[in-house]
Amino acid sequence: MPKSFRTSGTNLTRAKTHNHRVVLEIIRTRGPIGRSEIAEITSLSRQTVQNIVAELDAEGIVEMHAGKASGRGHPGMRVQVRADHACSLGFHVDRLAVTALACNLLGDVIWSGAGHLAAPSTASANALVRDLVAQFRAARPDMADRLFGIGLAAPGPFAADAEELQHLTSTADATTFTEFGLPDNLADLSGRLKLPVVLQNDASAAALGEHVYGIGRSFGSFAFLQFGMGLGAGFVLNGAIYPGSTKNAGEIGHVQVQHGGRSCSCGSRGCLERYLSLHALCERLGLDPTARASIASIEQRFEAGDPEILAWMDEVAPYMRQAINLIEMMLDPDAIILGGIIRPDFIEALLRRAEPFLPRLAPSAPGEQRIHVGTAGARAVALGASAAAVEALFAPSVAELVLSPA
Repeated sequence: MPKSFRTSGTNLTRAKTHNHRVVLEIIRTRGPIGRSEIAEITSLSRQTVQNIVAELDAEGIVEMHAGKASGRGHPGMRVQVRADHACSLGFHVDRLAVTALACNLLGDVIWSGAGHLAAPSTASANALVRDLVAQFRAARPDMADRLFGIGLAAPGPFAADAEELQHLTSTADATTFTEFGLPDNLADLSGRLKLPVVLQNDASAAALGEHVYGIGRSFGSFAFLQFGMGLGAGFVLNGAIYPGSTKNAGEIGHVQVQHGGRSCSCGSRGCLERYLSLHALCERLGLDPTARASIASIEQRFEAGDPEILAWMDEVAPYMRQAINLIEMMLDPDAIILGGIIRPDFIEALLRRAEPFLPRLAPSAPGEQRIHVGTAGARAVALGASAAAVEALFAPSVAELVLSPA
């Protein structure tokens, strides 16, 4: 992975916390690893790295192991995160259900749970999240006291205040959970759970899940297109998620592609997701987009080669081509990855119909693949939500460096 702020140490006066986070980030993402390798990657002195690792070891966050012998002399010690030191819970909230995963510090899934929503609302989702946290604590009492944070991922856009909430809910449909972003809602949920709560939109969480657990590990910067009832994008830039100032970055589904086109939940008309989304396909097929059985029906009809679904794919393929072109021209990412709540071969079929893609400004190398289908699977959003909680606690950040007290 290319060197970035997250993997570079500093000698600034306020840098102790940042350097600890940088070293831990390297150990967490690349361990087991030798201390000399950490020093080389971070540009910190070997003595500084040794001191930081010793402190992390004393706190029980990392553990040391002898490396493999190579030639004469003793093998060097290698350091890795102690997996069971702590865990986080990630929740994928969609308009039909909530999926929960608990992961240890190495990203291993140690518990999973799910439940159906009584209604597609923030209140119903909050209640189910609280119930699933209680289920985790009952099922894993050995890790209950080591649960340090909650990651939430849901369809956006999120409202940042009451005025914005009123605007978004005046025309919103069930594809969004606008109230999730309200500070009062997050504070209330955090208070009830007695844990920090981190929020991401579902596309950003899926991008983080793909970055940590899937094909995204191969790229320093990429965009993830989340194909669901709506259409969103998540961005990993130089190894870090870019959430936007209100955690609404990547709402590509609300880019206008048809002037005066179909009315959208955001209040505009002709938005991309009104044509390119599973909600749009449900409308085309006469299926209820709020019914859980609709996705299964689409998958079954697709597998059977339903001509109406294939015709829809042909019609919306230009929109897919346009979305990919827009992202490439704006961000120049290493790759674009697609995933979502529908089976991967459905997405692959849609991508084939979108070919050939428009050229990038910089020509691709011979045989280079620009567009990929994600490999983290249907759990990518929940995995990413869990990873978001880990990132909030452990990962380096500009704010932590600049704003930390002297």
